[in-house]
Amino acid sequence: MPTESSAGLEPRFSLPPTTPRSSKSFLVVGGVQIYLYGLEDLDDSPSDDIAVLYLAHNRTRTTDGRRKRMPLIAVTMNMRNHGDREIDQRANQTWSNGNKNHGIDLMSMISGSAQDFKLILDYLPAYLPRFRNFHNIMLGVSLGGHTAWRMASVAPGQFEAFAIVVGCPNLTSLLLSRLGVGAATFGVDQDELDKVPYDELEKVMSEEQRRRWPRALAELVREGDRKARDEFPRTVPLLMCNGKYDALVPAGFSESWLNRRRMAMNGEFAAKSKARIFVQDNTGHSCTKEMVAMIADWIGDLYKQ
Repeated sequence: MPTESSAGLEPRFSLPPTTPRSSKSFLVVGGVQIYLYGLEDLDDSPSDDIAVLYLAHNRTRTTDGRRKRMPLIAVTMNMRNHGDREIDQRANQTWSNGNKNHGIDLMSMISGSAQDFKLILDYLPAYLPRFRNFHNIMLGVSLGGHTAWRMASVAPGQFEAFAIVVGCPNLTSLLLSRLGVGAATFGVDQDELDKVPYDELEKVMSEEQRRRWPRALAELVREGDRKARDEFPRTVPLLMCNGKYDALVPAGFSESWLNRRRMAMNGEFAAKSKARIFVQDNTGHSCTKEMVAMIADWIGDLYKQ
């Protein structure tokens, strides 16, 4: 597993003060306050189509001079138990910070946030009747990246592309690794812990590990991982961005997912896969300016004329 020290690593992206800001408007959908960026900047030119970039805990705006087939807006919200939705600050802490329910809290926030995004996906067109066709893109960073992996199964067929930054498709293996459960005990790789039956895990876990990783949680997470592995759409563009020295969410989990996906696809179909990964050297658990530029260019290519 990589080790991470912030010294010398690429910094997190932040908007320069001179960056032009998009308009920001508010809307409440089903009791969830969402923020819409760029909607008020659109001109009155008729358009049946609109591209909607759903941001899971990340906000960025770039200027792109290419002509596009349709206008683009961004939609975001505070994730469950974050920002103005925070109820219990302790629930956002990790095991190492004293939150014994970290696994349960994390996964329930991911599941709940995915349901919130699904709600917005379904109802936003009713609030914006000016447009008939919504072309949805999912972008998630860190916690939002984990959520983005889940969105493909929560909202099948509703997204045209996914960009996932420092997120993980295999949360069973990630969280068991954080708990100190060694894969070698079971004769598997660290990214294959999701394949180990709970009855086998239970035999080697300590009482504290079993309390932190109960059977009911393990089954929920394993099923989400299975869907990310087996049911993530093969024909939808996917861009993964990771840091080479990310100790919190190692890039290896995403690399392994992509390698297995390519092995499962064969021949010409595999060669035409729209999934790609960018692992940035000298980078930890961060969304960097290079990643932001790459994602902006990638989105621009999706909808250029």
